[in-house]
Amino acid sequence: MCFKYQTRILFTQFNLPRCYATKQAPKGSRPVGLAHPPDPKTVSCDYIGPPDPQSNLRPYVRHYDENETDLAKKLRLTRIEVEAWNASFWTKHNKRFYEEKEDFIRLHKEAGTEDISADRMSEFYKTFLDKNWRIHMMYNLSWYLKNFDMLTLAFMVQVQKLLTRRKRRTGV
Repeated sequence: MCFKYQTRILFTQFNLPRCYATKQAPKGSRPVGLAHPPDPKTVSCDYIGPPDPQSNLRPYVRHYDENETDLAKKLRLTRIEVEAWNASFWTKHNKRFYEEKEDFIRLHKEAGTEDISADRMSEFYKTFLDKNWRIHMMYNLSWYLKNFDMLTLAFMVQVQKLLTRRKRRTGV
């Protein structure tokens, strides 16, 4: 049974296979899941998938009704667009991070340091964050603006649903 506002979460704890969860399992039991993303036209609620190896973000499979309003469709498509933008940013960011980390380790090994301490790695992390400060600031600003747009659309969709429900009850 699917609750109206509940999303399905992937259970990756306990070394279980990576899959889209189809129902919530009690703690300690194995979840029942799908090996591949479900078809958005056949599911009754949103599904959250396993983390993407490059971006480390969990992809969504968004449910939509056949009688979806134009406003609800705009919200769904905006969410999909923002999720793709977000995944693209983090894929590029993580690639850059791992490349620079490998270079840092390689340079220290060439200099004769075989075991790199946590303090040395913290220097790398700080340098990386300082170097990418402006990129992160612009990302956060864009992320907040996109979320505000989605919140505004979601509010409008909810108001539209309330008005439709009220019209049905009053017969107007």
